Amino acid sequence: MTAMPQSDYFRLAEAMLAAVEAAADRAGLDTRRDGAVLTLALDNKEKIIINLQAPLQELWLASKSGAHHFRCSAQQWLDTRTGQGFQALLQAAVTAQGGPVLQLT
Repeated sequence: MTAMPQSDYFRLAEAMLAAVEAAADRAGLDTRRDGAVLTLALDNKEKIIINLQAPLQELWLASKSGAHHFRCSAQQWLDTRTGQGFQALLQAAVTAQGGPVLQLT
């Protein structure tokens, strides 16, 4: 896969993190941003971590259901192993850990 310009990666990755933060806020979840790491804190004290991996131009998602690495292709973040979309896997992780439905825009 051809690397995109780093400025494009940061623009797309930051837009996705902002969308996750906004969806979490609408769903009543607490979020914490520390540099390139976004933590979603569910009401039951479970956590889901999303972080940027700039050298690899990836988004990483870590939850109890597993870890996933995503690369952007045609404006979509897709799992590097399965091809599944970031939004679907994030939602599955949140609900599997007892969280609400996130409506990402």
